Amino acid sequence: MTPKLTKTVSSLVGILFLFSGMGKALAVYQFAQILSQYGFDFLQYLAPVVIVVEIVLGLLLFFCIRLRITALLSLCFTAVLTLIYFYGHIFVNISDCGCFGYFSFMNMPPLFTYLRNLILIGLLLFIFLKSKGLHKTLEKSELLTSCCILCAVCFTIGFTYYEHKSDVTQYYTEGELINMNVKDTKLGEFYTFSSDSTYLVFAFSYSCPHCYNSIENLKQYESMNVVDKVVGISYFANPAGIQKFDSIFHPNFEIRTFHPVQLFDLTNTFPHSYYIKNNRIKMKIDGVLPCGYLLQHEFNKMEE
Repeated sequence: MTPKLTKTVSSLVGILFLFSGMGKALAVYQFAQILSQYGFDFLQYLAPVVIVVEIVLGLLLFFCIRLRITALLSLCFTAVLTLIYFYGHIFVNISDCGCFGYFSFMNMPPLFTYLRNLILIGLLLFIFLKSKGLHKTLEKSELLTSCCILCAVCFTIGFTYYEHKSDVTQYYTEGELINMNVKDTKLGEFYTFSSDSTYLVFAFSYSCPHCYNSIENLKQYESMNVVDKVVGISYFANPAGIQKFDSIFHPNFEIRTFHPVQLFDLTNTFPHSYYIKNNRIKMKIDGVLPCGYLLQHEFNKMEE
């Protein structure tokens, strides 16, 4: 009974590792930005490494391969990440662990994150202690499946990793969405726009430092009459993260939150902004927002 139970527990833990790793792979840029908040810029470049390691461990656990050493490595991996998160939470005030990436609605408040990880460590310790004599190796079909999953994950990481340059802002007045009626685009799902008003829609993440660098400029736009209304759109985040954001910036504009899948269907890079006039998207802005004077200058150039 014990070997069967051990294998069942291992496969379930493996599924959790795979789900977590794939979630990060689908939003690797956001995960990288969370890592950079720990105060060491180089950490963001470790994001792909963390994801690949997590996927490999998940596959080994799922297929119950060399369980004793796999469980020990997985336990050490989980313990190290938990300690890093503990440091970030206590000393850097980071509340979003980024554990599930694209599936951020599954992220928990810090207390529950610690509890979940302790349970996970306990399960891995159980597997380690009860797996003596379980030395299974990968079969050909399992090896092929694992290679396919790893290739898919590596491709996804490369496809979704988009490195913003904090000192570069790009303006687009041609191309996808430009001059389209907002009701005919995905953007129309996020707000009801009026034809006699101008809008700046700011798509952002609560864990993105480049978004943070945009907020004070964004707060100028209504008071300087750059636009009639500013609307922020983001995805559901940890309540503590939202509270931290509000306490730092005291936003004076409306913010609406949506399911991450819905927002990522519009864009998976942040910050991303849209200027809307006469119910049509006139400009897309990729990167940190400029001050009100410079943005008004860009709007004037566009209309010349």
